[in-house]
Amino acid sequence: MLYHSPELFITEKGFSSVAQGQPGADSSSAVTTSLIRSTSKLYGATPAFWGRYFTSADTAGSVEYRGAAENRPLNAAGIRLLPVARQTANVDGSLQEGIEDGVANANDFITTFDASFLSSQGERFYMFLDVEGSPSLSSDYFTGWAQGLAEESASWSSHLSSGSLRILPCVYATQGDAATWAALAIAQTAGVRCMGVWIARSYSGNCEMGEWSDSIVTPVSPDPFPWPILAWQYAVNCLHGAIDCSQTNPNIDAQSQLLDFLVLPPASG
Repeated sequence: MLYHSPELFITEKGFSSVAQGQPGADSSSAVTTSLIRSTSKLYGATPAFWGRYFTSADTAGSVEYRGAAENRPLNAAGIRLLPVARQTANVDGSLQEGIEDGVANANDFITTFDASFLSSQGERFYMFLDVEGSPSLSSDYFTGWAQGLAEESASWSSHLSSGSLRILPCVYATQGDAATWAALAIAQTAGVRCMGVWIARSYSGNCEMGEWSDSIVTPVSPDPFPWPILAWQYAVNCLHGAIDCSQTNPNIDAQSQLLDFLVLPPASG
């Protein structure tokens, strides 16, 4: 069973809720059948999504997603791929730098899976900008990055015989990165939409999935927090450093608000 529904239990103070989302993972190394098996054993369930990196179509190295090797095991396990845009040193940059990186990220993702294949799966896909807090995000860069995703999506869509394709901007960042959340708020005020966020906050030190806590996951500012919190990365360097551990937000409909915007890779590379 992938999803643990909220359960009510009685305490001395009355009723409280305990909730878990669906498990997710991310890694900087290739996804293999063996790694999926170990991760599923840790969770007691198959991950609903797996985060992997995309930078540009010509970026070398094993950190980047490689469809030829990774499509088949993800497809066989029914795990959706969550694309992470990886240029962490650039995210405090200019509007133009954001545009250039957004174009490269979208091109890498679309080239990896083929525009027609993506369009047949639903046409709209999330991509998460990797912000590690050193540096924090700038509003100019996010504005440019979102523009670059849109421009490259439109370029590929123009060549499709039917359907369309849109890569939509989301953000991965730490819960306490106030500068990033402030920059994202400035961009939103200017009309640049972030579709949702993936919050990183290691808290308990346990790799096993515990209870979701809004107070632990939600950034303090802006208040109220204006973006949908789609997932929480609650532990890192699990399985001897092979994966980081996440769960989807049990307070949302994870299927319609997150998983439907992630690609299930094809059965072949």
